[in-house]
Amino acid sequence: MSEEISDIKDYKWYIVHTQHGYENKVRERIEKRAKENGMTDLIVDIYIPSETVTSTKNGKKVSKEEFFYPGYVLVKMIMNDATQSMVRRTPGVAGFIGSHATTKEEGNIIPTPLSESDVARIFSDREEKSKTGINEIIGMEFDIGEKVQVIDGPFNGLNGIIENINSDKGRVTVKIEIFGRSTPTELEFTKVKKL
Repeated sequence: MSEEISDIKDYKWYIVHTQHGYENKVRERIEKRAKENGMTDLIVDIYIPSETVTSTKNGKKVSKEEFFYPGYVLVKMIMNDATQSMVRRTPGVAGFIGSHATTKEEGNIIPTPLSESDVARIFSDREEKSKTGINEIIGMEFDIGEKVQVIDGPFNGLNGIIENINSDKGRVTVKIEIFGRSTPTELEFTKVKKL
């Protein structure tokens, strides 16, 4: 029995790491590529937790989409070699979160899906406007003592070592060498990547 047929009822949610600011473009690109490759029955939903925030600028009301988890998109799909490859090769995609956890006998990495309780927590976060659900999952990607690179902000391009992980706040403390001194710096999960 082929992989597609055997897994037909096995839709799971996966977290896809994107370039910061490209969340909507990545969603559009995955949807377009799924249509072009005949995979719309395998990739059935793409969700970006966000809210519309209205503020006043120069006396005018301005609405802006604010992402709860910048740099992350949730994709509901059937995972197989073809769908995984298509998503990974989508411009703007950095990879799947949790893809280090399981491997096939051939050595190909299989991304880890979100558990049902994680999915429920993330979708309830939308209503509560709380980030703890996905931050706990993303925080599990990092280990104390692990080497990371800063990918956004004033320390962009600098490397450091993780000293502390705060999943509740979605932040890591990274020891970065600045001007010859090792300086602990608190950064959001989305501002660093593993080396």
